[in-house]
Amino acid sequence: MNVAQTAIVLMAISLAVVFSLVVAGAAFAVARWGGGEVPDCVATSGKAFAMTLTLLSGVLAVVIAVVK
Repeated sequence: MNVAQTAIVLMAISLAVVFSLVVAGAAFAVARWGGGEVPDCVATSGKAFAMTLTLLSGVLAVVIAVVK
């Protein structure tokens, strides 16, 4: 991989992390708005973050394998 491809992969990984953080924040807000207690909302937020990042990592791995 050349420098440009490496930069694009790093940017895609950071975008996946940022998107996962946004999803986790939204999950926390929805859980809190539904009347949940803070520890339960944090757990829901953590699950949403992990599931989103896992899904995006898998998709990114497939895309990189196909493009490479």
